[in-house]
Amino acid sequence: MTLEQLKVLCAIVDKGSFRAAAQTLHRSQSAVSIAIRNLEEELSVNLFNRDEYRAALTDQGRSLYQKAQRVLSQADEFSALAKNYSMGDEPKLSLAISAAAPLEEIMGILKIVTQEAPATTLTLLVENLNGPVERLMDDDADIAIAESYRNPISGYENVEIARISFVPVVSAGSPLAALASTLTEADMEDQTQIVVRDTSRHIEKVTGGILKSNANWFVNDFIMKKRIISLGMGWGRLPTHLVQDEIKNGTLIVLNSAEFQPLSFGVQMIRKKNKIYGPVASRLWDLLQHMSQDQSENQPSNKSGIGTKS
Repeated sequence: MTLEQLKVLCAIVDKGSFRAAAQTLHRSQSAVSIAIRNLEEELSVNLFNRDEYRAALTDQGRSLYQKAQRVLSQADEFSALAKNYSMGDEPKLSLAISAAAPLEEIMGILKIVTQEAPATTLTLLVENLNGPVERLMDDDADIAIAESYRNPISGYENVEIARISFVPVVSAGSPLAALASTLTEADMEDQTQIVVRDTSRHIEKVTGGILKSNANWFVNDFIMKKRIISLGMGWGRLPTHLVQDEIKNGTLIVLNSAEFQPLSFGVQMIRKKNKIYGPVASRLWDLLQHMSQDQSENQPSNKSGIGTKS
């Protein structure tokens, strides 16, 4: 059995006749018939019902045709990947990454990749909430790293590479700091909440976690959000890894009442399933998977967070 025989089989079914298949494949009709006969003899199966005028598959033929389609698709992917490798490292690679992700660990991996492939130009697109996923959908990015607050997307594969938590904080100089252990959501409705806006442009924006208030501020990134909160001009949830030093030295105070507990959720790397990736993108994906394994070995899993509050 050869790929050429499978191509002949699929062409006959797709085009509806031996004659049309011969024209499509630029072969004689007799050559097409011989190819199918040889395939049937090799498989000991009748693929077509010869009692009918048009080329009609038998039940066994229909099942084998479906298998043949998958084999040819995989063969095409194999050839495309081999061709990609033969051309060397891809000239550019784009990564859309959530600003809430643990950048230090990811940057360590990117450093390895860029040292191994110095000719590849790397573009980092830092986005918020649905922004990284939208960049991936729009083909602006090869890989996205985003919070796992949304359901899996059909046609994409995703792997959790880290878990992060968000803590609600206020400045130590804020009047709210002294009440950190007793504040309720109702108490905070009159306070200014600093919110990082969703940077997606045309898919549904994430708006969860925003309390009712007439004075909310929206900012573009978490660094600006932290600065504003540190100045005592509002409160908000921030990634723990971004504020752990400030919490330790006492400049930021965590709201730790029953209604303001930390939220824990996953960070996923995402890419399109049917896209052929070059060696640099593949290497990056593999290294990020190792990051995921290291995380699972060193940290207990916590699945309770929702991840839509910012």
